[in-house]
Amino acid sequence: MGETLLLLAAKVLSYRNSSRNAGSSKLVRLMVFSAAAMLFWAGTFYIFYRVLGYFAGIEVIGTLLAAKLLSMVFLTCFSLLLFSNTITALSTFFLSDDLQLLNAVPVSATGLYAGRFLETVISSSWTVLFFSSPVFLAYGLVYHASFAYYLALVGVIIPFVLIPAAAAIVLILLLVSLVPARRLKEIIVLAFILIVVGVFLFIRFLQPERLVDPESFYLVMDYVSNLRTPTSPFFPSQWAADTLAPFLFDSARWSQFPVMLLWSTGLAFAVMGEWVFKRRYVDAWSKAQEASTARWSRSTLLNRALEWLLKPLSPAVRVIILKDLKLFLRDTNQWTQLFLIGALIVIYVYNFSVLPMERSPLPTFYLQNVIAFLNLGLAAFVIAAIAGRFTFPGVSIEGKSFWILKSSPLELRTVLWSKFWVNFFFLLIPAELLIITTNLLMNAAPFMQWLSVLSIAGMTFGITSLGMGCGARFPRFNAENVSQVATGFGGMFYMIVAVLFIGLMVVLEARPVYLFFTAQFRGLPLTGWERAEIGGLLAAAALLNALVAILPMRLGLQQLSSLEV
Repeated sequence: MGETLLLLAAKVLSYRNSSRNAGSSKLVRLMVFSAAAMLFWAGTFYIFYRVLGYFAGIEVIGTLLAAKLLSMVFLTCFSLLLFSNTITALSTFFLSDDLQLLNAVPVSATGLYAGRFLETVISSSWTVLFFSSPVFLAYGLVYHASFAYYLALVGVIIPFVLIPAAAAIVLILLLVSLVPARRLKEIIVLAFILIVVGVFLFIRFLQPERLVDPESFYLVMDYVSNLRTPTSPFFPSQWAADTLAPFLFDSARWSQFPVMLLWSTGLAFAVMGEWVFKRRYVDAWSKAQEASTARWSRSTLLNRALEWLLKPLSPAVRVIILKDLKLFLRDTNQWTQLFLIGALIVIYVYNFSVLPMERSPLPTFYLQNVIAFLNLGLAAFVIAAIAGRFTFPGVSIEGKSFWILKSSPLELRTVLWSKFWVNFFFLLIPAELLIITTNLLMNAAPFMQWLSVLSIAGMTFGITSLGMGCGARFPRFNAENVSQVATGFGGMFYMIVAVLFIGLMVVLEARPVYLFFTAQFRGLPLTGWERAEIGGLLAAAALLNALVAILPMRLGLQQLSSLEV
């Protein structure tokens, strides 16, 4: 126990020292992140409070709906905890920088396992618990729960976070013995993405919206029986929901069996993890030191194909683009993001194909084009999110080699704009695919189709400029990986500005679209004043797009030029 506390105390002291040495800029960033987190917390609480209040007012099935939602919340939290603990356990047990020292000091296997186990639980669980706490608070306030509910909640949460942590540690210890740790992280992320996409598509095919539409069931009893069916009686999420339900709903009876299942399973998994740790950790740690290979970037055929495609460009631009492409091929962590983007596009398009527009009281022609216009803003937001992951870190990904670029005969303007054009075409392809496919599914008018295609192209140009310019304005050359760059203060600032830009573009184009389709719906031609208004607003949108496309790149270039070598 003393060794475990000593290891945790060292970690706490390191965090405290780093916070003391933080400058004013880091404190400002911390304040901004804290404010954003509290706003999200308050928004989550408000949404669930209103939803649960609505459920509480429904007779017969209101309680069943609330109970079903509670089990779904626990299931979602358990899934997030399992994935987060898997990634965190891989880092804390095999990829942390302090492991070279810890494995050399005289610490027992039990003490090292307990210290790393608690660090894994805390690091991977606090975010999920923080953002799920408003949900449980909303349940307690809406259903006027007593103090016993909150005590039971604490008694449920402790084993609920232990189970996925212990299971993830056992899984990692076994897998690292077979696969190198750095390669295993990529496999886990890819597998998780594929599983999430598959589960989502499976749920969408089942049409879960029928649970809130009793008319889709032939008999009321069929509807009630579907609500009474447990989400998964063999999952800890259902045990947790069954433990809390009697403290919220009068119709439920309290039983000790679910909470005993939670505690016994959590402690059993923790003991099992220690047993596996003592027998497999040494071999797994040795396996984790193996380096990964970069086969794709060394392919002769691929190198010749890239050189042939980039042959029309100048030598300086061609060298920069080839370097970025090879760097992307070597960083396999980014490959999984491509699968995620593809999955998002498939889900996005599929949701448009199942929209029940025939049930709307509005005319189909009018509704089709309204949705197509709103889709313009949604698609631009998706592209902005993708740019935040790929375009924004485009400068920071150079790391310490950036100083080599700045010291070279290459101009920074050439370097920055070469990166810009690569990212622009990379973002333009999914943007146009989203817009064209969804517009065809919506059977939008030709005017709306052309406006959407041209608008998303211009907005992609501006989003790319924002991503590259903000990335150059807030570079992080000391980041360990790309994910840290995208989640910093600069990435948050970029997303805020990008959302404001998209919102302004949608607002400027809303009036012209409204005037055009109102005239089409009424069968009347546009007046001279309406044509002038449409032209002026579209010109203002084009001017805003041009300003956003140029200004961020200039500001970013100035920042990079002022950095000392």
